Amino acid sequence: MDGILFYWMSWIVWVIVMFFIPKTVPFRFDFLFHLLAVMVLAGYKLEISFLSMHMSGLYLFFILCVYIRKQSIIKIMELISGCLIVTLAYASFQLFSLLDPIWLVINPSYLLCLFLNYLILLLFKNWKHRLFALLIGLIMGDIIYAVLLVYHSLPYVALTFAWHDDAALVLGANILWRMLELVGQYIYLSSQSKWLTKHRKENFNQ
Repeated sequence: MDGILFYWMSWIVWVIVMFFIPKTVPFRFDFLFHLLAVMVLAGYKLEISFLSMHMSGLYLFFILCVYIRKQSIIKIMELISGCLIVTLAYASFQLFSLLDPIWLVINPSYLLCLFLNYLILLLFKNWKHRLFALLIGLIMGDIIYAVLLVYHSLPYVALTFAWHDDAALVLGANILWRMLELVGQYIYLSSQSKWLTKHRKENFNQ
């Protein structure tokens, strides 16, 4: 059933932030509020002329744009360029899976997850910028894909629960990769610290 993965992961994240993140953390309340808003708005659709879409994606787009307004012009241009690349990549993948699905040897959602996360790792080093570009690219890419289908008289609703599942899978994989990066950094620093300590002891004994 579409939407199960999205709600499952969203509630897990909400509970973790609510009960395990200290109240002194600045982003805590804002994050909880926006996550609840997205879960509520995911069930509502908005009709714009010939295009139909769920409201949660538009809400996310607006909130993310508000949060980057304080960035420098260079950073904003870099983020916009990355978002455009992810947008075109997502829309191209969806068209490819529609027109020539025989090449998709595994679940398209898994392929999309691998493809977009590999692409975003090439584009950005900052993990926050990665999440931002992924979200904006997923939103705009699905809207562009919907416009193309509707233009050719094919019914399609943008930002559906299936899209939410794919977005949750992509973002979850990206966060998992960030955790692996932190673990790798910790192991490297720990090993370096032990090596330096051992080296100093050897020099002291000499």
